[in-house]
Amino acid sequence: MANTNQAQTISAFKRLAGRANTSAAKAYYEENIPSALQTTTKTVFADTVPQAAAGISSSADFPSKYAIFTGSSGNNVMELVPFVVETIGGTLYDDDTLSTRGGEGSQNSGYHGYQLKLPADYQTKSSNPNKGTGVFVNNQVVHESNGLMQLVGPTLAPSTRPKMNMSIWTSLSDFSASTAASYNGVPATDPIDWVPDYFNGTIFMQDYDAAKVPTHAMAYVYIGKMADTAITDSSGSGQSITVKDEGTSRTSDLSSLNFVGAGITATASGSNITVTVPGVAGMGGVTYGRTIASANMTSSASDKIIGVTATGSIEVRLASANTLSAGQFVTVKKEVGSSNIITISASGSNKIDGIASIELESPYGAVNLYSDGTGSYFIY
Repeated sequence: MANTNQAQTISAFKRLAGRANTSAAKAYYEENIPSALQTTTKTVFADTVPQAAAGISSSADFPSKYAIFTGSSGNNVMELVPFVVETIGGTLYDDDTLSTRGGEGSQNSGYHGYQLKLPADYQTKSSNPNKGTGVFVNNQVVHESNGLMQLVGPTLAPSTRPKMNMSIWTSLSDFSASTAASYNGVPATDPIDWVPDYFNGTIFMQDYDAAKVPTHAMAYVYIGKMADTAITDSSGSGQSITVKDEGTSRTSDLSSLNFVGAGITATASGSNITVTVPGVAGMGGVTYGRTIASANMTSSASDKIIGVTATGSIEVRLASANTLSAGQFVTVKKEVGSSNIITISASGSNKIDGIASIELESPYGAVNLYSDGTGSYFIY
């Protein structure tokens, strides 16, 4: 038995026609599983495949099941998975009768096409961070993911090519008992000439042998980012933001923004940031107010402008400086044209420019004061 030139030609033609080869009895238009020749960014690997992965086709290199391998960037790139192997419908035939389609050798009728699927307990045993989402779920058939799940084949690891080959077993007991000291599967050099399709997760078996029907396969499955995800991530992280103050650029390609000030908050919703400045909407965070002083009065911490309407002498006592924020200001303004004396006094031990009080006498006179937030006011 051998993989004849005619069989190889049929397999190559089907691949060129955009089909997977699962049966010598099927014409190319009867194969309904697509090949890897036509791809999109959703099915192109974005992470570099590790070149130092342990082998799975040599008994001396047999590693642990469900092992995770990372790439040079530290991302999880591939996982070693013990796949379940099932027959593909429509691939049952007697190869002796297909001499015109590459069939040859004396053998019985049997299945020649097989498909891989994740185990029924994959989500329980796997360490894949993506398990339970998308296509990484229990019993997922590889080719039914339409390229969203692919096996990592030897062409992607030129430095350690033989170690990336799929390995197959005919018995679950042999498969489960396989260790670094024993390998009881069907070697890649077996005369049945089995050929894996790493994109589709299928196996074409040129010659059927009832004693060598695969039930399980060990292969690496890609769990890294696909190109579309990497492109999206890159476009998001690579955006340039320029911060301006009254139209003048302050910085670009910034790495962070820090909002400082009492009551100022910044909240995130997706890629949008909302900065809230306390105050009246539309006033840029500034509030306005006028307090009338027609007789002796004590100001409050919320007063902004104290308008004196008294025509006689009165006292305006300032609120304790520690009830105001540092830098908070208040203006006392005579709104009358008389020369009456308005005494502006500090509360308790507070001072105004180092003294207890000041006087405002001139008609329509005014004084601007700000607090240090502790015990003093200052004229500015």
